[in-house]
Amino acid sequence: MKKAKGQNLVVGAGVLALAGLVAKVLSAVYRVPFQNLVGNTGFYVYQQVYPIYGIGMVFALSGWPVFVSKLIAEQSDDPLNQQLIARRMFWLLLGISAGLFALIYGGAPVLAILMGNDRQLIGVIQAVAWMFWFMPFLTVGRGFAQGRQDMLPTAISQVIEQIVRVAVILIAAYWAMNHDWSMYRMGAWTTFSATIAGLAATITLTASLRSVWQDPLPKALGKRPEFAWSRLFKRLLDEGGLLAMIAALLVLLQLMDSFSVKVLLEQSGLTATLAEATKGVYDRGQPMVQLGMVVATGLGTSLLPVLRQHILREDEDAFRADFQMTMRLSVLFSVITTVGLIVIMPTLNQMLFGSMQGSKALSWYSLTIIPATLITVLVATLQSLNRTRGLGWMITATILLKIGLNALLVPGWQIDGASVATLIALLPLTIFTIVRIPRFVWSNWRPSRWYAKLASISIMVGSLAGFCRYYGSLVLGSSRIASIEVTLLAVVVGTGAFIGGLVWTQILSADEWKALPKGDRIYERLMKRK
Repeated sequence: MKKAKGQNLVVGAGVLALAGLVAKVLSAVYRVPFQNLVGNTGFYVYQQVYPIYGIGMVFALSGWPVFVSKLIAEQSDDPLNQQLIARRMFWLLLGISAGLFALIYGGAPVLAILMGNDRQLIGVIQAVAWMFWFMPFLTVGRGFAQGRQDMLPTAISQVIEQIVRVAVILIAAYWAMNHDWSMYRMGAWTTFSATIAGLAATITLTASLRSVWQDPLPKALGKRPEFAWSRLFKRLLDEGGLLAMIAALLVLLQLMDSFSVKVLLEQSGLTATLAEATKGVYDRGQPMVQLGMVVATGLGTSLLPVLRQHILREDEDAFRADFQMTMRLSVLFSVITTVGLIVIMPTLNQMLFGSMQGSKALSWYSLTIIPATLITVLVATLQSLNRTRGLGWMITATILLKIGLNALLVPGWQIDGASVATLIALLPLTIFTIVRIPRFVWSNWRPSRWYAKLASISIMVGSLAGFCRYYGSLVLGSSRIASIEVTLLAVVVGTGAFIGGLVWTQILSADEWKALPKGDRIYERLMKRK
């Protein structure tokens, strides 16, 4: 029975990681055809309000559901206790959702003023506010199932939600362009897609939600001190709020950009129309970073749930080994991805978005992949160790630092400054999370000459991919068709250089090869050739 249970946990973690990977790819990729349909100004309108949706999505997907699942798992031996907690969390979250809806819908005029005094954004902001009514259903439905070690409802609802949202966004954008809608009317419909997607995801969680209310509960059960409304509410704000803030960190930084970048661009001398278009160019970096983090964070997501099992079994050696392997793989993939993106950025930018405008700013923005990936892995490790003290303050400091750096850098460097501000703002939090990991976990975390091997692979990938991008552009020209050919050539050559570098430097151990998708087969072939 224990073996079967362990297998279910591993399979469940894999299913959840795969669903998260699919959802992230969908969430990043749709922005390319969307921007091509609506242009920089339309993209600006959508991206100004997107962080509000992003925060709500993180709360309902990877913030509060994790907290609810923890509460449910604490009562693993008593289904009635689980149902009581889930019901009370539902009503508490419904109250929070009502407050958030009132704040965003009623405060839309104020938010529009803060977002560059663009009052046409009021309807777009109000359209996204409706999604918060589905947050209790999504949080409790997912959290209740996860707490019972059933990851499938969360995985299915996550993918369905993204598919429906992306479909509505692209249909609305296409319709708007062919029926002379204003960019703001289009923006309202594309942001309302979150509400339609929330409804679709809730429907897929019907069975899980029904389980929450399936049994009558004795009145005495609700009078137990550990189930008191005040106690649960305090835990929701303290523990659940921290999980939500950590999960929403990058989106919160994007929200700070929505409040400040357009205003600061106008202060630097740009007209309002040009500032909106320039902010739209800057927003191209977000899907690139999301795609750049897919491999590294997907890898970390699939490996890190195992760490908690090691803690519960008090297996210090296994914990250290898995953490160190996860860190090495995450650093390797985030660094190589960043190098690859930077050297092919001009042609990649033109291939995806139709121009090379803002390529320098997007290259700076790509550098955030490295600290963002490390923070994701390190924070998850700290959570497994219950060493999260101080994280809330550091996240708050990161947000405040981002605001201050924007004010300092954007007037002079424009969107280059906004990208650099995001990068610098993440560094103190990265250092803090590294220091908070216990020393024994770091002991001998990298083999001899590991950094030298990483540098060698990075130089190989950067040099060969950059050579293809530079000389390919000289030979094939600067048209969009040429940029597609050059980018694909650079990606193929860069990928080949990466694989060749892995084999040449032997930077990966046998266990690390086997941790990668199809890595065991690749490793066996490499061993046979030797």
